[in-house]
Amino acid sequence: MRNSFKAAFPILLALLIILLTAGCGGPGNREIVATVNGEKIFSDDLDKVVNKLKDLYVKQGADFSGDKGASLLESLRKDTLEQMINNRLMSQEGRKLGDLTAEQIQGTIQPFKGQFPSEEQYQDFLAQTGVSEEDAAYILNLQRTLTGEVPVATEEEVRRYYEENKDMMSSPQRLQVRHILFFINEGDKGFPYRHTEAEARALAEEAITELKQGRDFAGLAREKSEDNGTRADGGLFIFAEGEAVEAFAQASQALKDGEITPAPVKTEYGYHVIKREQIIPAGVEPFEKVRAQLTERLTSEAGERRFSEFMMETKSKADIYNKLAGKEGNTAN
Repeated sequence: MRNSFKAAFPILLALLIILLTAGCGGPGNREIVATVNGEKIFSDDLDKVVNKLKDLYVKQGADFSGDKGASLLESLRKDTLEQMINNRLMSQEGRKLGDLTAEQIQGTIQPFKGQFPSEEQYQDFLAQTGVSEEDAAYILNLQRTLTGEVPVATEEEVRRYYEENKDMMSSPQRLQVRHILFFINEGDKGFPYRHTEAEARALAEEAITELKQGRDFAGLAREKSEDNGTRADGGLFIFAEGEAVEAFAQASQALKDGEITPAPVKTEYGYHVIKREQIIPAGVEPFEKVRAQLTERLTSEAGERRFSEFMMETKSKADIYNKLAGKEGNTAN
């Protein structure tokens, strides 16, 4: 069960490289470090991406000093160039499917854009990196086309997987609650709402008053909750031990089934109004409950294999030069 309170937005390395290198050019080190079917990749393009990635790794605690740091940087350059080669090759293949209009590019890139919590942060990312979305759109369109050719997993395949992996289908005891959240956002935490602590608490207290007057909890959550992850489901949130922030979990566990917190519950996100519904016992999930999820998983995995196989086959036939690999001609041979 996803934790809507601990949302994160992963940025794929491959797409980051595409976006950082798109539109690169102008004065700089124009030494050729790779070619892909005649298309050149220059040293300054590689350096730009490596420096961006290096900064990200440093923020995560990586140390590029000394001999070990030099070796790490060398590996980063080699890995990055290899990924740039792969991206250039896939972009070429994507363009063979036909040109995309500006509208189609935007529609294709939208899932990537959707990983950012706000339009402002997405635009900041574009501005800071001088991004063009075109190559990313062509690669995503290619991937979508290839994976779309993969048939949906059959009932027999899904049931076989279920029987062979029942240990993975077990779930711990979980608590089912509903909640209404009002964010505290006095600074800029990236939340879509801006309330002072006093404002958020007052809104939560107002919600409690309405509930005492007979309002349906799920209906009120759909109307007023600021948690986009649960609002459409009437604030429904199911969690196991360790999957919710401590204050939220403790307040939920202190209630009896059907009870509502008498006062707003403060967490690092804001103020919550919580209704406890039931304990869901530990056990193996029934097949019918996980059928759709397993069908999607198996179909997705088959699509990933299809894309990987296509990439390997395409690369084996491509004319590639990689200076850092010390090879000329086809690097796949």
